[in-house]
Parts: sequence; C-alpha cells; structure tokens
Amino acid sequence: MQRVWPFIWVGLVVAAWLASSWLVQWSVGVDGEVGTFGDSFGALTSLFTGLAFVGLIITLRQQKAQIAMQREDLKLQRGEMKAARAELSGQKEQMELQNQSLKQQMFEQTFFNLLNVFNHYIADLVEKHPGEGSEPQRGRDELERLLHNITLFASSVETGKTQPNVLGGRVPVWREATTEEKFVSLTSRVSSGMLRYSNDLNSYFRLLYNILKLVDHSGVEQKKTYTNILRAQLSDSELQLIALNCARAEAAKLQVFVDRYDILKHLPPKLNGFDIQAVCEELRRQEIEEKTTE
Repeated sequence: MQRVWPFIWVGLVVAAWLASSWLVQWSVGVDGEVGTFGDSFGALTSLFTGLAFVGLIITLRQQKAQIAMQREDLKLQRGEMKAARAELSGQKEQMELQNQSLKQQMFEQTFFNLLNVFNHYIADLVEKHPGEGSEPQRGRDELERLLHNITLFASSVETGKTQPNVLGGRVPVWREATTEEKFVSLTSRVSSGMLRYSNDLNSYFRLLYNILKLVDHSGVEQKKTYTNILRAQLSDSELQLIALNCARAEAAKLQVFVDRYDILKHLPPKLNGFDIQAVCEELRRQEIEEKTTE
C-alpha cells in the first residue's frame, strides 16, 4: 500500500492542475479579469517557492543523514575487517609457534639419536691386539690407549758411539734426549700415529663433525645448549685427540665447528709434559712445509 500512495498524490496534483483553469473561469466569470485574479496569487506562489526551498533543504539534510549512516556502516565494517585481520594474524603466529615447536622436536630427536650413535660407536671400540693374558681395552679406555700410543716418544737418543757388551759384541751408546729432541720426537710420533690408527679415529671424527654440523645448520635457538651437552660427554683423552686432529689440514671443516662452539674449552693444557697448543702449531707447520716441498 505504501508504494501506491506516491502515485495517488501525483494523480491528485495533475488533476488539480488540469482543473485549475476551469475553477478560475468559474470563480471570476469574465475573461478580462482572469489576469487580475491570477496576480492575486503572487504571494501564494512565493509561499510555494519557499516551501519548495524548505523541501530541498529537508531533502539535503536527509541525504546528509543517510551519508553519515553509510559512513558509520563503513566504519563498522572496517572495524570488523581489522578485527578479522588481527584474528588471522594471531592464528598465523600460533601456527608459526606450532611449526617452530615441531621443528624443535624433530631436531632434538635427530640430535639425540645421532648422539646415541656416537656413544655406541665409542662403546664398540675394542683393542685389537691385547697383551697375552690381559683384557682388551674398550670404549673410552681404548681411546685413551690410542692417545697414549700416538703420543709415546723416545726419551733417549743414540750418541753414534758403541760400547762392548757382556757377550763380546758392541751396542750403541744412548743419552738422555734434550727437551727440543723430545718435542721433535713427540710431534713426529703424533703425525705417524694419527695415520696408523686412522681406521678407528676417522669414523669417530666424522661422527663428531656431523653432530656439530647438524646443530650449526639447524634453525633452533641456543645452539650452544646442545653443543655443551656433547662437550660434557667428551673425556680429556678425546679432547686431546680432537685438538691433534684439528691440527691437520684435512680436518679444517671440523675445526671451524670446534672453534665456533668452544668444544675444546676444557682441553688439558699439557700433552706428555709439553704444551699441547705448541704441539698442534708444530704439526701445522710441518704439514705446510711438506706441501711446499712436494
């Protein structure tokens, strides 16, 4: 019904306009007085003009109110969109935390599995040729024995002279080696010993390298927490073997990680009475000298 009313009003206005001419003639009665009678409606015309202007103002105010309502609706929509974006951002952060937690768990599982492999390898080390009637050394005791054999040096040297023995023959005359001669003997013994026991030691060093590489290439925070766990399991003999190995050029990649994570923090300073750092520097110097002479 509300949709019909505008058409009714328009029809009434049109009918009134069509009937106006007849009404004027009927009320005046003489054609010559029509103009005079029409002029009397000037004030009424001004009234309707004013009313039309007022209607225009009312229409403009209504339009302004509608625009304000639309702006308010848009503001509410923007607020809802902002809240939705904030919620999505929170969900994204939560998913990132979950992914980070999952990566952490996967890393730790791999790290501790590899650490177990490392410790099992050490536990499976067995002395190959024990003395008659003695039990073979195993595990870290075997590593300590290998270090002892690698660093065993001569404390005496031949003088180049001979002397007679009780059997009527002659034997070389020996003397106490100087500190410098002992140092040279030690470094020479280490160079050859690391090669002699490479079958057992190289696998040990490769496992150590892969554990450190895993930690270094991971995206976890506090990486030293894990390398400290590894370092806490290394014996003094192992630390000395690692230091001697890192003095070789072929262990350059391992040395990078050893230095970065301070694996040798608790390295014993002495090796058979000598400064172990001096021994390592001499091994590096000898290796460089050998390469330049080739």
